Amino acid sequence: MIPEIEVTCSGKRYFINSITVEQYKKYVSLMEKNSTEKISGVMFFNTKIMQELFENELTLAEIGEIDAIDFLTAIKTVHFVMQNIIAEKLLNIVEVEQVEKEKSAFDEYDRENGYEDEPEEPEENQWKVSGEIVDRVVKIAIRLLKNSYSQCMKENIVTLLEYLRFELDTINENQ
Repeated sequence: MIPEIEVTCSGKRYFINSITVEQYKKYVSLMEKNSTEKISGVMFFNTKIMQELFENELTLAEIGEIDAIDFLTAIKTVHFVMQNIIAEKLLNIVEVEQVEKEKSAFDEYDRENGYEDEPEEPEENQWKVSGEIVDRVVKIAIRLLKNSYSQCMKENIVTLLEYLRFELDTINENQ
């Protein structure tokens, strides 16, 4: 269950209380493209995210008319839901372990004297990885639920992830 996300625009109340797989994929795609740190760029992406979540019922201009406090509260709730609730459930499905590189007492000395063997790998974009995980989850859901791709995209992602976790936990019970 996710908190309700609500905005009032032009006197009309809009709300969502569930996120579909398609909406989450669009969110991930926008977050992957958002590399800006400028406030105008961040606000553009937040506005675009809001537009996608409300399935393009609101134009960018209409979203711009939303009271600033209401908009920021709603977008903060969106990010909380996407990053703390749904992403957490995704990680529970694939059971990803964080690998930390241990620092050595000699790292700085090696760098100063040119003894580094391998250049550090650039960190992969977490949103790209999230998108790949969602694609795999959709593939599994298609096979497991015998649904079409478009049916899977319309599923509530939280419910789908909980069901897949249940299936993975009980996969060996009937064998």
